[in-house]
Amino acid sequence: MILHDGFVSKRNPPRNFNPADAALFAHELERAIAPMELVELTNIRANAEGRLFRNGRVLRESFAVEEMFKVFRASKRNRLAFLVKNYLLRRRRELSGHYLWITDDWSDGYFHWLADALPRLFAVRDLAATTPLLIPSKCEHFEFVRASLRLFDLAGVEYVQADEVCVIDPLVLPTHAAPSGSFNDALMRRLRDFILDAYNVDRDRAPHRRIYISRSNAPRRKIANEEEVINVLHNFDFEVIRFEDHPFEEQVRIAAETKYLVSNHGAGLTNMLFMPEGGRVLELRKEAERIRNCFFILATTARLDYFYQCCPQERAEDGAHAADVVVDTKSLGENLGLIRPAR
Repeated sequence: MILHDGFVSKRNPPRNFNPADAALFAHELERAIAPMELVELTNIRANAEGRLFRNGRVLRESFAVEEMFKVFRASKRNRLAFLVKNYLLRRRRELSGHYLWITDDWSDGYFHWLADALPRLFAVRDLAATTPLLIPSKCEHFEFVRASLRLFDLAGVEYVQADEVCVIDPLVLPTHAAPSGSFNDALMRRLRDFILDAYNVDRDRAPHRRIYISRSNAPRRKIANEEEVINVLHNFDFEVIRFEDHPFEEQVRIAAETKYLVSNHGAGLTNMLFMPEGGRVLELRKEAERIRNCFFILATTARLDYFYQCCPQERAEDGAHAADVVVDTKSLGENLGLIRPAR
């Protein structure tokens, strides 16, 4: 069953695009998005890590991206460890009747929950009112998961616990709305409106806040010279927010009041989804990053103006996805001047 037809998503370059950075964005300016389907899987097992499997074979639907599925499938050691854990060491629990599944192996992250899992639930929300939802226990303890699920009229929610494997026959599964990092634009905007309306956010009020999202408490991908960065931001009347210090509803409300948003690459930028259309976002990106364009693409989806600044990583030996970056404060001031005039 087709839930949403396929289409071609087209994006404009960043507002401050430098032709020297064409390789960072050119491949993302047009992307074909496959149809979203509702499928029914029989005799399926599910575990707490979000893996779906049958007859000892892990299904592609378990993974957020194709590459990770290929990595898993290529490792005999990983496959053997998986079989021992899930067929010998964990207890088996059989569930009767239909269950609904909306997650993958990355769904316990804030970005992936909002950008990948919730659109799948939203697309089948009428079905979810009569079919209980089954979720890996790795998601259970996150406030943003519990809070966002409360916005839906659900038949029920069950969690696959760490010591068990659930057997479901059948399992109903909406496929991903788009590849992770891309979006079904119309569906995401409808999800945004649904969440804002559920929290009774006044969308007629003009946005006024200027927010810098700090990752100072994060284990990785921080700004090495953040104190200097914050000094510059204060000159442009930005306030510092750590979104992880706020419950989900409050994060939505803060973003809904925000006109200008600045951050380096991190989950907090997902909240740009709740900014009023026409707002402006400045992402402090790792230099030469051409793979992780999700926030550039999300800005287009949310109808925001996207600006960027490339920043070298602090230590060359750090992994590309974990490295801290150093922000050139002179360039930062110039870019802030583009998105927000100084006081």
